[in-house]
Amino acid sequence: MSESQSRRLAAILAADIAGYSALMGVDEARTVRDLKGHQAVVLPMIGEFGGRIIDTAGDGILAEFASVVNAVNCAVAIQLKMARRNNTIAPASRMQFRIGINIGEVIYDEARIYGDGINVAARLEGIAEPGGICISSKVYEEISGRVDFPARISASSSSRTSPDQYGSIVSGLLKATRRRPFPKDLRCPTSHPLLFCPSRT
Repeated sequence: MSESQSRRLAAILAADIAGYSALMGVDEARTVRDLKGHQAVVLPMIGEFGGRIIDTAGDGILAEFASVVNAVNCAVAIQLKMARRNNTIAPASRMQFRIGINIGEVIYDEARIYGDGINVAARLEGIAEPGGICISSKVYEEISGRVDFPARISASSSSRTSPDQYGSIVSGLLKATRRRPFPKDLRCPTSHPLLFCPSRT
């Protein structure tokens, strides 16, 4: 590791717009304009919750937080803000963020951060419902009892395994699922609008 690089524990928030490519295909100019309008409101919220923006390439957002509670509260605030902004927009034109949050050790330099913790956050974002948030087991353990919305564990677990937990926060409700260790390929076999259930394979 070079002298300009170091390590630290951080909560990573990864977000993107669900169906962004399809929106671009319908009306590119309007989609870019709408995205910039949403970003002008959403991006400052990250700083308000003590976070730091790492990247905003395209429709994506990558941010880090020293506090995992702040990261989750920020994500909830973003989704509530976006829900209000979408109230007056036709369903076909709405932009909805999918958000994934993980906590782990990252390598950082003056401008960027690196590490598997970032990759996990991105994969959790990929299985989040539009307008929802998917969190890792470590995040769930850290925020349990420390957030202002209901939280409960759903799905069975086996005492013979060491289950990982994944959760989704939708409309202020958090539900967590337990399963075997994180697989290489994540699927969501359930169509339940509130419960994420990644593949147990």
